[in-house]
Amino acid sequence: MNFDYIYKFHKVTDHSKKALLNRKIWLSTQESLNDPFEGVTKTIYPTDRTDLITKCVNYMTEMLCDEENLEKSHAQNIVLQRYLENPDGFLEIVLEQAKKEHNSAIEHTRNLGIYSTSADIPNDERSHIANMIMWSLYADGFKGFCIKYNAKELYRSLRELNSEDKFSYTKVNYVTQPYEVDLFSLVHKDNIAYLKALQFKHEQWEHECECRILSTSAGLKEISQNSIEAIYFGDKISEQNEIGLIEIMQQSFPNTPIFRVKLDSQSYGIRVGEKI
Repeated sequence: MNFDYIYKFHKVTDHSKKALLNRKIWLSTQESLNDPFEGVTKTIYPTDRTDLITKCVNYMTEMLCDEENLEKSHAQNIVLQRYLENPDGFLEIVLEQAKKEHNSAIEHTRNLGIYSTSADIPNDERSHIANMIMWSLYADGFKGFCIKYNAKELYRSLRELNSEDKFSYTKVNYVTQPYEVDLFSLVHKDNIAYLKALQFKHEQWEHECECRILSTSAGLKEISQNSIEAIYFGDKISEQNEIGLIEIMQQSFPNTPIFRVKLDSQSYGIRVGEKI
């Protein structure tokens, strides 16, 4: 993990409290995230028949090399012979195969687990704790809480305590066009072009400074007691929720400091108050 700290903003719900109590985090599926363009890709098709022929021949050649362990020159001769025997039929079959792999790859990304966090704001000496938009959108208008993670420890513990899953992480890039994937790019089974689509969101989401942790499955994942560096309560949190969260932290993360985030009218911003 290339970040020192990452942040997760929460509403106070039964689910968020239970996860904290059990030292777990919830990784969502792509479809349950709030961006309607999540994982959207722009598929690049051949521009003309010559391009289609070239890509279909190369696609089948690579497939034969992978599946039958053939030398490339030998595989290419076999493919060209198949094309010459029935050009239109060959192109139709290969095009359908490429589309099938395309749809399979999209379906695969939909089943991945995604934990969306925020990294510190670039070129800003303040912590991401000062991001009032995140507090407003994801922490119930300052009535929720924010977890500050030790990023390296969180990532280490996820991999160690959830051995049935594989994990990776990525910083989200903010763009104005969807990520492009060539229809014929998935001949190699280890191609991760579609996973890269999860690294991009529209620039209107730029305030999130998002860092994502990805897993081969969604759901609850165990984390270590040392994963949480600090926890911050919004200035408008109810007394009942505050008391309940303090009790949970004392039980599951007893060494983790707790702070209250204050709205500062003088600076028109956010400041961290005294430790609770």
